[in-house]
Amino acid sequence: MANTTRAPSADPAPDQPSEGYRTLLGLISHEYFHTWNVKRLRPVEFAQHDYGQENYTQLLWFFEGFTSYYDDLLLRRAHLIDDAAYLKLLTKTINQVLQTPGRAVQSVAQASMDAWVKYYRQDENTPNATVSYYTKGSLVALCLDLTLRQEGKTSLDAVMRALWLRCQGGPMTEGDLLAVLQALGGRSFALEIAQWVHGTTDLPLRPLLAAQGVKVLEEPAQLAQRLGLRVTETAGVQIKIVLRGGAAEQAGLAAGDEWLGLEVGPAKSISAWRINKLDDLLLYAANASKVCALVARDKRLLKLPLALPKSITTWRLAARDSQLIGQWLNGS
Repeated sequence: MANTTRAPSADPAPDQPSEGYRTLLGLISHEYFHTWNVKRLRPVEFAQHDYGQENYTQLLWFFEGFTSYYDDLLLRRAHLIDDAAYLKLLTKTINQVLQTPGRAVQSVAQASMDAWVKYYRQDENTPNATVSYYTKGSLVALCLDLTLRQEGKTSLDAVMRALWLRCQGGPMTEGDLLAVLQALGGRSFALEIAQWVHGTTDLPLRPLLAAQGVKVLEEPAQLAQRLGLRVTETAGVQIKIVLRGGAAEQAGLAAGDEWLGLEVGPAKSISAWRINKLDDLLLYAANASKVCALVARDKRLLKLPLALPKSITTWRLAARDSQLIGQWLNGS
Protein backbone atom coordinates (compact mmCIF):
# COMPACT_ATOMS: atom_id res chain seq x y z
CA MET A 1 0.00 0.00 0.00
CA ALA A 2 1.44 3.38 -0.94
CA ASN A 3 1.89 5.88 1.87
CA THR A 4 -0.90 8.25 0.94
CA THR A 5 -0.32 10.37 4.05
CA ARG A 6 3.00 11.72 2.85
CA ALA A 7 3.16 15.48 2.38
CA PRO A 8 6.02 17.64 1.07
CA SER A 9 8.19 19.39 3.65
CA ALA A 10 9.63 22.88 3.69
CA ASP A 11 12.03 24.09 0.98
CA PRO A 12 15.37 22.26 1.21
CA ALA A 13 18.84 23.75 1.50
CA PRO A 14 20.58 24.45 -1.83
CA ASP A 15 22.57 21.18 -1.72
CA GLN A 16 19.47 19.10 -0.89
CA PRO A 17 16.94 17.53 -3.30
CA SER A 18 14.05 19.75 -4.34
CA GLU A 19 10.78 19.44 -2.48
CA GLY A 20 9.08 17.36 -5.15
CA TYR A 21 12.07 15.13 -5.81
CA ARG A 22 12.58 14.48 -2.12
CA THR A 23 8.94 13.42 -1.84
CA LEU A 24 9.44 11.06 -4.78
CA LEU A 25 12.60 9.62 -3.21
CA GLY A 26 10.70 8.98 0.03
CA LEU A 27 7.94 7.18 -1.83
CA ILE A 28 10.43 5.03 -3.73
CA SER A 29 12.24 4.25 -0.48
CA HIS A 30 8.93 3.27 1.15
CA GLU A 31 7.90 0.90 -1.63
CA TYR A 32 11.38 -0.60 -1.96
CA PHE A 33 11.40 -1.36 1.78
CA HIS A 34 8.10 -3.19 1.25
CA THR A 35 9.85 -5.79 -0.89
CA TRP A 36 11.23 -7.02 2.41
CA ASN A 37 8.75 -5.78 5.02
CA VAL A 38 5.31 -6.85 3.78
CA LYS A 39 6.05 -8.83 0.64
CA ARG A 40 8.25 -11.33 2.50
CA LEU A 41 7.98 -10.63 6.22
CA ARG A 42 4.21 -10.21 6.51
CA PRO A 43 1.24 -10.57 8.91
CA VAL A 44 0.34 -14.16 9.67
CA GLU A 45 -3.18 -13.33 8.42
CA PHE A 46 -1.63 -12.75 4.99
CA ALA A 47 0.15 -16.10 4.86
CA GLN A 48 -2.39 -17.04 2.24
CA HIS A 49 -4.07 -14.13 0.48
CA ASP A 50 -7.71 -14.41 -0.50
CA TYR A 51 -8.04 -12.11 -3.50
CA GLY A 52 -11.81 -12.58 -3.51
CA GLN A 53 -12.40 -10.62 -0.30
CA GLU A 54 -10.91 -8.10 2.12
CA ASN A 55 -8.02 -9.37 4.25
CA TYR A 56 -7.85 -7.99 7.78
CA THR A 57 -4.96 -7.66 10.25
CA GLN A 58 -4.12 -5.56 13.30
CA LEU A 59 -0.48 -5.32 12.23
CA LEU A 60 -0.53 -2.54 9.63
CA TRP A 61 0.96 -0.24 12.28
CA PHE A 62 4.05 -2.45 11.99
CA PHE A 63 4.15 -3.21 8.27
CA GLU A 64 3.13 0.23 7.04
CA GLY A 65 4.16 2.27 10.07
CA PHE A 66 7.65 0.81 10.49
CA THR A 67 8.16 1.06 6.73
CA SER A 68 7.19 4.74 6.99
CA TYR A 69 9.76 5.18 9.75
CA TYR A 70 12.52 3.70 7.65
CA ASP A 71 11.67 5.35 4.32
CA ASP A 72 12.98 8.82 5.25
CA LEU A 73 15.60 7.40 7.61
CA LEU A 74 17.14 5.48 4.70
CA LEU A 75 17.30 8.68 2.65
CA ARG A 76 19.39 10.17 5.46
CA ARG A 77 21.60 7.07 5.69
CA ALA A 78 22.12 7.18 1.94
CA HIS A 79 23.21 10.84 2.33
CA LEU A 80 20.42 12.02 0.04
CA ILE A 81 19.23 14.38 2.79
CA ASP A 82 21.07 15.84 5.78
CA ASP A 83 20.20 15.82 9.49
CA ALA A 84 18.27 19.09 9.31
CA ALA A 85 16.14 17.87 6.39
CA TYR A 86 15.40 14.61 8.19
CA LEU A 87 14.34 16.42 11.36
CA LYS A 88 11.98 18.58 9.28
CA LEU A 89 10.35 15.47 7.85
CA LEU A 90 10.05 13.95 11.32
CA THR A 91 8.60 17.21 12.63
CA LYS A 92 5.90 17.08 9.98
CA THR A 93 4.95 13.52 10.93
CA ILE A 94 4.79 14.35 14.64
CA ASN A 95 2.61 17.40 14.04
CA GLN A 96 0.29 15.40 11.79
CA VAL A 97 -0.35 12.96 14.64
CA LEU A 98 -0.60 15.59 17.39
CA GLN A 99 -3.12 17.56 15.31
CA THR A 100 -5.38 14.53 14.85
CA PRO A 101 -8.01 14.35 17.64
CA GLY A 102 -8.80 10.77 16.59
CA ARG A 103 -5.55 9.62 18.19
CA ALA A 104 -7.36 9.81 21.56
CA VAL A 105 -10.27 7.75 20.21
CA GLN A 106 -8.76 4.95 18.15
CA SER A 107 -5.65 2.89 18.83
CA VAL A 108 -3.23 2.27 16.01
CA ALA A 109 -4.00 -1.46 16.20
CA GLN A 110 -7.70 -0.67 15.70
CA ALA A 111 -6.79 1.64 12.84
CA SER A 112 -5.00 -1.28 11.21
CA MET A 113 -8.06 -3.50 11.48
CA ASP A 114 -10.35 -0.71 10.22
CA ALA A 115 -8.26 0.13 7.14
CA TRP A 116 -10.78 -1.30 4.70
CA VAL A 117 -13.81 0.39 6.24
CA LYS A 118 -12.38 3.69 7.48
CA TYR A 119 -8.91 4.64 6.22
CA TYR A 120 -9.84 4.22 2.57
CA ARG A 121 -13.36 5.61 3.04
CA GLN A 122 -12.59 8.93 4.67
CA ASP A 123 -15.11 11.68 5.33
CA GLU A 124 -15.22 15.00 7.17
CA ASN A 125 -15.17 13.27 10.57
CA THR A 126 -12.22 10.96 9.88
CA PRO A 127 -9.57 13.04 11.75
CA ASN A 128 -11.85 13.15 14.80
CA ALA A 129 -12.49 9.41 14.93
CA THR A 130 -9.39 7.70 13.55
CA VAL A 131 -5.60 7.80 13.52
CA SER A 132 -3.29 6.86 10.64
CA TYR A 133 -1.42 3.60 11.07
CA TYR A 134 1.19 5.08 8.71
CA THR A 135 2.06 8.15 10.76
CA LYS A 136 1.45 6.93 14.31
CA GLY A 137 2.92 3.55 13.40
CA SER A 138 6.11 5.30 12.28
CA LEU A 139 6.24 7.13 15.62
CA VAL A 140 5.80 3.83 17.50
CA ALA A 141 8.86 2.59 15.58
CA LEU A 142 10.71 5.79 16.49
CA CYS A 143 9.87 5.37 20.18
CA LEU A 144 10.99 1.75 20.19
CA ASP A 145 14.23 2.61 18.41
CA LEU A 146 15.07 5.48 20.76
CA THR A 147 14.09 3.47 23.85
CA LEU A 148 16.34 0.57 22.84
CA ARG A 149 19.21 2.96 22.14
CA GLN A 150 18.71 4.87 25.39
CA GLU A 151 18.81 1.65 27.40
CA GLY A 152 22.02 0.71 25.60
CA LYS A 153 20.96 -2.79 24.65
CA THR A 154 20.31 -2.73 20.91
CA SER A 155 18.44 -0.83 18.18
CA LEU A 156 15.40 -1.29 16.01
CA ASP A 157 17.72 -2.22 13.14
CA ALA A 158 18.84 -5.30 15.06
CA VAL A 159 15.25 -6.11 16.01
CA MET A 160 14.17 -6.05 12.36
CA ARG A 161 17.03 -8.34 11.35
CA ALA A 162 16.25 -10.76 14.19
CA LEU A 163 12.58 -10.79 13.24
CA TRP A 164 13.54 -11.81 9.71
CA LEU A 165 15.56 -14.73 11.03
CA ARG A 166 12.95 -15.78 13.59
CA CYS A 167 10.12 -15.79 11.03
CA GLN A 168 12.34 -17.06 8.21
CA GLY A 169 11.28 -14.14 6.05
CA GLY A 170 7.65 -15.19 6.24
CA PRO A 171 4.48 -14.72 8.33
CA MET A 172 4.85 -13.08 11.76
CA THR A 173 2.68 -12.15 14.73
CA GLU A 174 2.82 -9.44 17.35
CA GLY A 175 4.10 -12.15 19.68
CA ASP A 176 7.15 -12.60 17.45
CA LEU A 177 7.95 -8.91 17.79
CA LEU A 178 7.55 -9.04 21.57
CA ALA A 179 9.80 -12.10 21.79
CA VAL A 180 12.56 -10.46 19.77
CA LEU A 181 12.29 -7.20 21.73
CA GLN A 182 12.68 -9.12 24.99
CA ALA A 183 15.57 -11.22 23.68
CA LEU A 184 17.55 -8.24 22.39
CA GLY A 185 16.32 -5.54 24.79
CA GLY A 186 16.83 -7.61 27.92
CA ARG A 187 13.34 -7.02 29.27
CA SER A 188 9.67 -7.27 28.34
CA PHE A 189 8.23 -4.56 26.12
CA ALA A 190 4.65 -5.76 26.62
CA LEU A 191 3.70 -2.62 28.55
CA GLU A 192 5.01 -0.31 25.79
CA ILE A 193 3.19 -2.24 23.08
CA ALA A 194 -0.01 -2.27 25.15
CA GLN A 195 0.14 1.50 25.71
CA TRP A 196 1.57 2.68 22.39
CA VAL A 197 -0.17 0.25 20.03
CA HIS A 198 -3.35 -0.86 21.79
CA GLY A 199 -3.90 2.30 23.83
CA THR A 200 -4.70 5.90 22.96
CA THR A 201 -2.38 7.85 25.24
CA ASP A 202 0.19 10.09 23.57
CA LEU A 203 3.62 8.62 22.88
CA PRO A 204 6.60 9.71 25.05
CA LEU A 205 8.23 11.54 22.15
CA ARG A 206 9.61 14.54 23.99
CA PRO A 207 11.81 12.73 26.59
CA LEU A 208 13.00 10.12 24.09
CA LEU A 209 14.01 12.74 21.53
CA ALA A 210 15.72 14.83 24.22
CA ALA A 211 17.75 11.81 25.32
CA GLN A 212 18.90 11.36 21.72
CA GLY A 213 20.17 14.92 21.38
CA VAL A 214 17.11 16.48 19.76
CA LYS A 215 15.56 19.73 21.03
CA VAL A 216 11.79 20.08 20.88
CA LEU A 217 10.88 23.70 20.17
CA GLU A 218 7.31 24.98 20.21
CA GLU A 219 6.24 27.63 17.72
CA PRO A 220 2.91 29.41 17.12
CA ALA A 221 0.60 27.27 15.04
CA GLN A 222 -0.79 28.32 11.67
CA LEU A 223 -4.21 29.98 11.80
CA ALA A 224 -6.12 26.91 10.56
CA GLN A 225 -4.49 24.79 13.27
CA ARG A 226 -5.23 27.38 15.94
CA LEU A 227 -8.89 27.40 14.93
CA GLY A 228 -9.13 23.62 14.50
CA LEU A 229 -10.05 23.81 10.82
CA ARG A 230 -9.08 22.38 7.47
CA VAL A 231 -10.24 24.47 4.53
CA THR A 232 -9.90 24.95 0.79
CA GLU A 233 -9.46 28.42 -0.65
CA THR A 234 -9.88 27.94 -4.41
CA ALA A 235 -13.24 29.71 -4.48
CA GLY A 236 -13.49 31.56 -1.20
CA VAL A 237 -13.08 29.77 2.13
CA GLN A 238 -14.78 26.38 2.14
CA ILE A 239 -14.66 24.47 5.42
CA LYS A 240 -13.78 20.82 4.82
CA ILE A 241 -13.12 19.55 8.34
CA VAL A 242 -13.81 20.86 11.84
CA LEU A 243 -11.54 19.26 14.43
CA ARG A 244 -12.92 18.12 17.77
CA GLY A 245 -12.19 20.42 20.70
CA GLY A 246 -11.07 23.39 18.64
CA ALA A 247 -12.33 26.97 18.56
CA ALA A 248 -14.21 26.35 15.31
CA GLU A 249 -16.21 23.49 16.82
CA GLN A 250 -16.99 25.56 19.90
CA ALA A 251 -18.29 28.36 17.66
CA GLY A 252 -20.57 25.97 15.79
CA LEU A 253 -18.80 25.95 12.42
CA ALA A 254 -19.41 22.78 10.40
CA ALA A 255 -17.95 20.94 7.45
CA GLY A 256 -19.55 22.23 4.26
CA ASP A 257 -19.90 25.81 5.49
CA GLU A 258 -18.79 28.63 3.22
CA TRP A 259 -17.07 31.26 5.33
CA LEU A 260 -18.10 34.54 3.76
CA GLY A 261 -16.84 37.18 6.15
CA LEU A 262 -16.68 38.42 9.71
CA GLU A 263 -17.88 41.16 11.98
CA VAL A 264 -15.44 42.84 14.34
CA GLY A 265 -15.80 45.44 17.06
CA PRO A 266 -18.17 46.51 19.83
CA ALA A 267 -21.90 46.51 19.21
CA LYS A 268 -22.08 50.25 18.49
CA SER A 269 -19.30 50.24 15.90
CA ILE A 270 -19.23 46.85 14.24
CA SER A 271 -17.20 46.52 11.05
CA ALA A 272 -18.17 43.80 8.57
CA TRP A 273 -15.59 42.36 6.15
CA ARG A 274 -15.62 39.92 3.25
CA ILE A 275 -12.87 37.30 3.33
CA ASN A 276 -11.45 35.41 0.34
CA LYS A 277 -8.81 33.41 2.21
CA LEU A 278 -8.43 32.36 5.81
CA ASP A 279 -5.51 34.69 6.51
CA ASP A 280 -7.82 37.65 5.82
CA LEU A 281 -9.14 36.94 9.31
CA LEU A 282 -5.84 38.09 10.82
CA LEU A 283 -5.91 41.29 8.77
CA TYR A 284 -9.42 42.35 9.71
CA ALA A 285 -9.55 41.01 13.28
CA ALA A 286 -6.28 42.77 14.19
CA ASN A 287 -5.89 42.41 17.97
CA ALA A 288 -9.47 41.32 18.65
CA SER A 289 -9.90 38.18 20.74
CA LYS A 290 -13.41 37.52 19.44
CA VAL A 291 -15.16 37.97 16.09
CA CYS A 292 -18.45 36.95 14.56
CA ALA A 293 -18.04 34.54 11.64
CA LEU A 294 -20.53 35.03 8.77
CA VAL A 295 -21.14 31.70 7.05
CA ALA A 296 -23.50 30.24 4.48
CA ARG A 297 -24.96 26.83 5.30
CA ASP A 298 -27.69 25.14 3.28
CA LYS A 299 -28.65 28.52 1.75
CA ARG A 300 -28.96 30.10 5.18
CA LEU A 301 -26.74 32.93 6.45
CA LEU A 302 -25.49 32.44 10.01
CA LYS A 303 -23.58 34.56 12.50
CA LEU A 304 -21.37 32.48 14.79
CA PRO A 305 -19.37 34.02 17.69
CA LEU A 306 -15.78 32.83 17.39
CA ALA A 307 -13.02 33.14 20.01
CA LEU A 308 -9.52 33.48 18.54
CA PRO A 309 -7.04 31.37 20.56
CA LYS A 310 -3.43 32.54 20.74
CA SER A 311 -1.60 29.84 22.73
CA ILE A 312 -1.74 26.82 20.40
CA THR A 313 1.69 25.72 19.22
CA THR A 314 3.30 23.16 16.92
CA TRP A 315 6.56 21.31 17.29
CA ARG A 316 9.85 21.98 15.55
CA LEU A 317 12.79 19.64 16.07
CA ALA A 318 16.35 20.93 16.15
CA ALA A 319 19.73 19.36 16.81
CA ARG A 320 21.17 19.72 20.32
CA ASP A 321 23.86 17.02 20.27
CA SER A 322 25.06 16.20 16.75
CA GLN A 323 27.10 13.21 17.93
CA LEU A 324 24.10 11.48 19.54
CA ILE A 325 21.90 12.28 16.58
CA GLY A 326 24.56 10.98 14.19
CA GLN A 327 24.77 7.64 16.00
CA TRP A 328 21.02 7.21 15.61
CA LEU A 329 20.67 8.45 12.03
CA ASN A 330 23.75 6.60 10.81
CA GLY A 331 22.54 3.35 12.34
CA SER A 332 25.54 2.93 14.61
